Amino acid sequence: MKQAVKFKMKIGLSISLLSFAIFSPSAKADITTPQVYVALGDSVAAGATPYESLDAGYADIIADTLSKNGLLAAFSKDFAVPGFAVNNIHDLLDEEEVRQSVSQATLITLSAGANNILGLVRQDAAGRTVMFDQLIANYTLNQMRIQYGELLDEILQINPDASIYAVGYYFPYPHVLSTQQQGVLKMLELVNDIIENEASKRDIAFIDAGADFDPDGLNYLPNPVDVHPNQQGYLSIANSFFDKAEPSLESTDNNIPPNPGMSPFLESLMPPSQSEDVTSPDQSGEMDPNLTDEGQGETQNEEPESNTEDAEEDSSLINESAARINYLYEPLFSNTLQHFLALKS
Repeated sequence: MKQAVKFKMKIGLSISLLSFAIFSPSAKADITTPQVYVALGDSVAAGATPYESLDAGYADIIADTLSKNGLLAAFSKDFAVPGFAVNNIHDLLDEEEVRQSVSQATLITLSAGANNILGLVRQDAAGRTVMFDQLIANYTLNQMRIQYGELLDEILQINPDASIYAVGYYFPYPHVLSTQQQGVLKMLELVNDIIENEASKRDIAFIDAGADFDPDGLNYLPNPVDVHPNQQGYLSIANSFFDKAEPSLESTDNNIPPNPGMSPFLESLMPPSQSEDVTSPDQSGEMDPNLTDEGQGETQNEEPESNTEDAEEDSSLINESAARINYLYEPLFSNTLQHFLALKS
C-alpha cells in the first residue's frame, strides 16, 4: 500500500460553494442538475499562463458557464498542480482530503500526461528548435500508458458514479521550425492516443482539446518558449469540453472569470522560499551529442515496448529524465515537484 502523502502544512479542503441563479429550463441536456465539479491535473488544468503566472483557465471557464446556467453547486481546482506528472497526481489521491473531495464530485475533469513527455523535450532559447532522445521517449510513453490507466482506476474506485472526462492536449510548439515539428507532433499524438484509449477502456469520455484549437497555434500560444495557452486558448478547451459533455452550452469571453489566485492547497505544496537556486536545462541552443534532432527521428505509430536491452542499459538516464521537470514548461513552479516529493518522505 502506498504511503499516505504527508504535508508539513495543514491542507484544507477548499471547494468553493458558488451561488447560482435559476434560469428558465432549456432543452433536455446531458447536464441537467447542479454539479459538484473537481478539476484534477497539471498546469493546464490549473490555468497557467504563457508568462509564468496562474489565472483563470479552462476549468474556471467551465465552472463559470455552468454557474451562469444554474448548473453548478461547487467547484474546486485545488488539486490541479503545475509540474505534476501522472504518477504525482496519483500520489495526491493518497491524501484523505483529496480523496474526500473526489468522492463528493459529480463531475471530474483530468488533464494529465504532458509533463511525463514534455519534460524530455529541450528547446533552444529562441523557441525555434526542439530535440529529445527517442529511446527515452518510447520508454516514457509506455510508462505513462500504464500509470494513466492506474490513475483512472483509482479515481473510479474512489468515485464510480461521477461523470469523468479525460482531457487531451493541443500541439504546444507552433513556433518551432516546420522541419522540426513532425517528431514531437507524433509524440504528442501518441500521448493523446494513450489518454483516449485508456479512457475508452473504462467508458470515460475523451476531450480532444486540439480539435477546435487555433489551427496554427500562434494566436493561442504567444510565447515561443512557453507551452501554456492564453485565455482564448483555454476558452477553446472549455468549448471542446461542452461539445462532448453538453452541446447546448457554449462558453464566451463573458465566462472568463477574474483571476482566482492560488489556492491554499497549492500554496501548501510550494517550497518555503521561491528564492532557492534551481538549475535549469541548457538553453544555449547547442546540440547535446546524446540527443537527436527530433525532426529527423521516427516516432513509432504503436505503443512502444518498455523492456528493450537498450532501455535497461539507459535506465539511470531514463529515471533522471522522467523525474525532472522541463523548466521551460513549468518555470514558475520549477521546484514544486521536488518539494512535494520531500514532503512525502
